[in-house]
Amino acid sequence: MRDLSRLKLAIGQIQIVEGRPSKNEDAIGHMVEHALAAGADALLVPNSLVDENDVRILGLNDSRIDVVGSTIELDTCTETYTIGIGRDRKDCDLSVYCDLDPFTISPTKSRIRERQIALRPVGIRDLGKKIISFDGGTSVTGESIEPLCLLDNTFREDFALVDFASGKPAKAAAPASMLDALIHGMRRFDEQALPFMPKWIIGLSGGLDSAITAALLVLAFGSNRVIAYNMATRFNSDTTKSNASSIAQKLNIAMRNGSIEDLVVCLGSALVQYGYAPDALKGVVLENAQARTRGNLLATFAALEDGVVVNNGNRIECALGYATLYGDAIGALAPIADLTKVQLFDLAWQINERMGVEAVPKNLLPKQTPDGLIWQTRPSAELANGQYDPMKWFYHDWLISRLQGDDGGSARSIPEAACEIMERYLHARLLDTPVGSWIKYYGLDEPRLFADDLHWIVTSMQRAAFKRVQAPPYLALASPASVRAELGPQAACELGPHYESLMRKIRMSG
Repeated sequence: MRDLSRLKLAIGQIQIVEGRPSKNEDAIGHMVEHALAAGADALLVPNSLVDENDVRILGLNDSRIDVVGSTIELDTCTETYTIGIGRDRKDCDLSVYCDLDPFTISPTKSRIRERQIALRPVGIRDLGKKIISFDGGTSVTGESIEPLCLLDNTFREDFALVDFASGKPAKAAAPASMLDALIHGMRRFDEQALPFMPKWIIGLSGGLDSAITAALLVLAFGSNRVIAYNMATRFNSDTTKSNASSIAQKLNIAMRNGSIEDLVVCLGSALVQYGYAPDALKGVVLENAQARTRGNLLATFAALEDGVVVNNGNRIECALGYATLYGDAIGALAPIADLTKVQLFDLAWQINERMGVEAVPKNLLPKQTPDGLIWQTRPSAELANGQYDPMKWFYHDWLISRLQGDDGGSARSIPEAACEIMERYLHARLLDTPVGSWIKYYGLDEPRLFADDLHWIVTSMQRAAFKRVQAPPYLALASPASVRAELGPQAACELGPHYESLMRKIRMSG
């Protein structure tokens, strides 16, 4: 292998926009200017968000490039170097590839070796339902796998001239935050999918999810592009209505208040005309009718404002189908749909710190004590008197994440993942884990209650498959395994005899 100390190699970390070749060429041209000014022999940039071997190498300052299969011969005035395209090209002086692992909350370690460049682009890739983001963080290694050079890893373009002669490892950068990932993904989606710069219309109930989403919209697009609507009924508490007004004031966004009671009453009258009883609009039918009325209004507001509706749903609600089709399940984008409620608790504190105001009211965040949780305002859809969300927070957040593949295992169906959890419970390997304290807190160390709860979660997720098919696109931030599964919703499948057998064993053990 040739000595690389005399090689002047520039690396450019560019934002790649799918379907916009002219914009990508402009970004490369900008990097070429930097490289020429630095006296580089060549410039390396990623060329796409699809193929890890799609690398662009540009010869500069009288250097010559010859392509020989998957090898590049770079002939400078001092030496001829062979650069292999691919992760594991040990037969070359240097290898380069595009590291296309997207940003995730629990990232995997990239496979790196000596004399290797891992080009990480910036931008988003639209997989249909999933919008994945690339945060940058291009790395260069020399004679050891300690990086000689690290570029910015907070979703920004960057440039460097690599000094192979120094041998000094680069200082590790702090990973990008979940908040930065959300803001970046929202901005890129807005630029690429909605270039007419619409207003963002949000139903602001005063609950946690809508509060966080409103704050994210302001951080991404500014206050003047956000319009909030509070659409109350007799079931909405004074606390959440007060929260909604406070949030709008803290965020400096336009806020419009109204009631949907009259519209719901008119819907009941319309049902009578179609032969239904005067009291037909009750129970779950009434709850869904309120949500659909709000969805209808939001869509109308968006049409009047030349805007788009944002979806406020979180990951747990989406998984369980705890949303109303054509009601609170509408929207152009679901920014927080890959975050559990527990992750939203943490995100709320980050947002308040970033913005310097209590944008997300603290009365929405639980206090953890040795005995469990203390709520000032418990999560509720507020569609009926005394209604609270049925989820067992912290435990169900963990459970649903595992059922959806966040444990890093191979692709499994929901029943298969549930069986693994049941096996751990039966063999007393679950209660002594960190999540075991939450299982005990909710009384699920009683086997029959555990089995009933798990069965409810599994069957709810199975039945909600048709809702996930129709859900808005969302920013994918979960584990790499689940992000790589491009088919968002898992189709319903048979629970199977093994699942049923384990359920019987658990219930009998109680």
